[in-house]
Amino acid sequence: MIVGLYTGASSMVSQGDYQAVIARNLSNINTAGYKKNIAVFQSYISDAQTNDQNANRGIGSSLGTVATDFSQGTLEYTGNDLDLSIKGGGFFTVNTEAGIRYTRKGQFMLSRDMKIITPEGWYLMGHGGEIQVPQNAKSITVKENGSISADGKEIGKIRVVTVSDLTTLKPTGCCAYTLSDTAQEPEVSTDFTIAHRYLEQSNVNVVDEMVNMIANMRGYQSGYKVTNSIDDTLKKLIKLAT
Repeated sequence: MIVGLYTGASSMVSQGDYQAVIARNLSNINTAGYKKNIAVFQSYISDAQTNDQNANRGIGSSLGTVATDFSQGTLEYTGNDLDLSIKGGGFFTVNTEAGIRYTRKGQFMLSRDMKIITPEGWYLMGHGGEIQVPQNAKSITVKENGSISADGKEIGKIRVVTVSDLTTLKPTGCCAYTLSDTAQEPEVSTDFTIAHRYLEQSNVNVVDEMVNMIANMRGYQSGYKVTNSIDDTLKKLIKLAT
């Protein structure tokens, strides 16, 4: 009976954690470059069913890890000269106060010193470092191979990299990622296409997330009914014993 109580309680906790994942996805539907989170659950096995003395007591589940779905979102035309998207795999390289980060969010602008930056103030990196735009430049164009020109004169080339193992990318906020300590250094990509004046939208599917939310709420209700029923039974047993 105690095992059943633990199972119901652990189910409620894991469903609550999953609800936070769903809510984060839904809140970023309109965030350019956002990659949806996927909840990965792990199961517990009762000590009675295993010889492992270190096994968790009871049967149930918990939210083990939160993975990231790096599938490409839809590309939306904006007409802005510094809105860029990568068709296919690859990441923009940006230089932040905390070091190099990687992102699919291609929403850029010019800083006061005429360098290409993100809304957060991170510098877009080219093959030669931060990309400097001439002071009196009137137009900026970006070719499919990442070459940037100001008023028809080439000023740099965007550094796009590929990460062989996407599971080694850790989110750091604002649609940016860093590599885990054990990850291999990313390779400079030559197999990509830049879509100029397009922004990659979030890859979150609203309908899917709403369905997940409804199913999750029903799972939570089931866990509540189990724990509530067992609690009532235990109260009756205690009264009989006394």
